[in-house]
Formats: sequence, structure tokens, C-alpha cells
Amino acid sequence: MGRLVCSRLVDGGFNIRAFDLASANFAGLPDDVEAVPGDLTDPADVAAAVAGVDAVVHLAAILPPVADQQIELARRVNVDGTRIVVEAMREHALAARLVFSSSVSVYGAPVGDAETTTRQPYDPDDNYARTKAESEQIVVNSGLDSCVLRISGVSVPVFQEPPAEWPFLPDQRIEFVHRDDAVNAIVSGVTAELDEATRVVNVCGGPTWRMTGVEYVADYFNMIEVDPAGAVYQSGPGHFSWYADEGGNGALDYQQNSYPQFLAQLQGDIDRLMAG
Repeated sequence: MGRLVCSRLVDGGFNIRAFDLASANFAGLPDDVEAVPGDLTDPADVAAAVAGVDAVVHLAAILPPVADQQIELARRVNVDGTRIVVEAMREHALAARLVFSSSVSVYGAPVGDAETTTRQPYDPDDNYARTKAESEQIVVNSGLDSCVLRISGVSVPVFQEPPAEWPFLPDQRIEFVHRDDAVNAIVSGVTAELDEATRVVNVCGGPTWRMTGVEYVADYFNMIEVDPAGAVYQSGPGHFSWYADEGGNGALDYQQNSYPQFLAQLQGDIDRLMAG
């Protein structure tokens, strides 16, 4: 999503620095994006990257499954890296907004059938979720102009092999978000007018994306002409629920791709693959 965010911001007239490890592939970024190689865990690198900016979009993280296998690496990048970003902004870009990409995993497994609100206490149950919850606290207590986006599972409108095990229960309520809508939320977070109720936002698909796990899997399997009865689900509930909007879409105007539109886009990609 980082490439899409860069492209969208360039299209909006922003001057962009893309900060990532020197080993990252910077090819394919828009011509107007300045590639800035560096290490998130190096305060000097981060300070140079944020100096004089109007906004920082922090998307860097060690993701599962690596985050739950390499505990110290995930903490060093996800938590210590976020702290370094905050400290660098305090010193070199105090008036800039910080848009922080978090995750609904900070809530842990869902409790009952009620909508998950941003007021629900943290209950992380794996290392990745714990690092995101701790990083959020660094951001919200930083004193900076900040926006925390708790992004749900991201559905990408291109064909991918089904996972060996779907990360939810068949009867679990899930509300994913279209990849492009997650990008919309991140981009909007840079300039949106926010109040205290929209400083922390659940980024989710909206009403058309509310379903159960078995419904989502059936749609996917039927599209690729595979019997959904063969789907394998994980043994316990995943980090998914239905999410309260609480003004987030009104502030960020990001929900622009309905679930039926996603299915049509996915079918189009499958048709292109089948056509050779």
C-alpha cells in the first residue's frame, strides 16, 4: 500500500519522501517521489527524513507471521521505531501531522456480537498486536497532531491462492476493507479535519462488507470454481469483527468500494488470467 499512498499523494500535489531500507525496491515510484534510504531504528536517519515535513505517514512494521516468530525484531522496529519517529518529529517537525497505521488486532479476539468500538480496551493476544497497541500509546501520548488508523483485514482485488487456513471461524463476523479504501483513509488522514472522536479510527469496509467468514469464503471459492466445503478455518477466532464507524468515514471519506464492486473487480482479474 505504501506505493499507492505515495502515488495518490503525488497526484494531490504533495512533495513526497519515501523512506525505507536501502535494500528496498524503490523502482516504480512516481518520478516526483524522493527516495530516502535509511533505517527506522537509526535516530539520525529518521531525523534527516522528517526534517521540515508537513506530515509523516508511518506505515513501516514487521508483520505476522515474522512478528510472532522474531519477537525482539518486531519490538525494535514496531515499538522502538515508532518512538524514534515521534522523537524526531518533536525535534524537527513539531507542527507536522503523524498518520499512524495500526491494526484491529489490538482488540484481540471479538467478544460477543456487538460492534467493536474504538473505546474497547486493548486485549492483544499475540506479539504483533502487542507491538501495535504499545505503539499507538506512544503516538496518542506524544502531544503531536496525530491520526491513528486501526485497519481491518485488507482485501486486494487481484487473484491470490487461498490460504492454507482462513484466519477466522466460519460463523465469525468479519468486516474487511478494500485495499483502495485503506489507501483512501491513509491519504485522507494527512489533511482531514479531525476532532477528538476521530483521532483514532476503525478503518473498515462499511455495511456491504459485513458478513460471516463462511460467506466470504464461499464467494471466493465459487468465483474460482472450487467447492467451499473444502475450506479450512483456523481453530479459534481471528482478529475480526464488525466495527463501529463513529464518524471515521465522515471525517476521512474513504469507503468508496463496496463489497459487490470488489467481487466484480476480482472476477475481472480472474477472467484476465483465464484468458491468458
